[in-house]
Amino acid sequence: MLHRCAVLLSLPLLLAAQTPPAFEVASIKPGNPEQRGGGVFYHPGGRFEGSRVQMHFLIEQLYGLRDYQVVDGPKWVYDWNAPFDIQAKAAGSATKEQVWDMARTLLADRFQLKFHYETRDLPVYALLPAKTGPKLSPAANHGSGWIEPVEIGFLRGKSASISQLVNSLSALRREIDRPVVDFTGFNGQFDFILKWAAPGSAPDDFGQDIFSALQSQLGLKLEPRKAPVRVLAIDRVEKPTEN
Repeated sequence: MLHRCAVLLSLPLLLAAQTPPAFEVASIKPGNPEQRGGGVFYHPGGRFEGSRVQMHFLIEQLYGLRDYQVVDGPKWVYDWNAPFDIQAKAAGSATKEQVWDMARTLLADRFQLKFHYETRDLPVYALLPAKTGPKLSPAANHGSGWIEPVEIGFLRGKSASISQLVNSLSALRREIDRPVVDFTGFNGQFDFILKWAAPGSAPDDFGQDIFSALQSQLGLKLEPRKAPVRVLAIDRVEKPTEN
């Protein structure tokens, strides 16, 4: 009897643990596509803000993905001229991780977002050693490395790994139109400076695009290929009603 009571008493706790975390209040309205700026923000006290955010960008930010990893959605999901303004608040104070969990629940409830993960062969750029050989300098100091975007067309790496360089290159959407995948086989940490003439900016001292700059300055090249990439495939998503 005591054993049965213990099981019954534990059921409410189990059900509560299985309930997805949700905001106490949430407002979703169409954003103004003519206004510049925007993004996804966590505010202390359990507040979440999406300012003029595209659905595609919301999914990327909340699930830690790149733009090329969100596939199979309807056209409005990818339309920069169809943004949303979102204001939401937790019942009490909440950490950023807890607010992000609630925001994912919001997408499922209000946008009816359903998806699955799969791996697809997608066009990528393979990062490889150039024929001249790598020109990366071993890091002067080891530890937690970083890559800093000093300005447009300028990256500085300190104790940086190749995976960090790959992530930085993949984020250069204006210069590189597909994900970058590491095929160098290099381990270790490196110090480097990479400068190039970014689109729409005045040419730098080198006057090189990103592809030429990688070869001449770091001894690396980008080669078009296809490679397996993990993607989030949208099964269902709907525009929410305002409130």
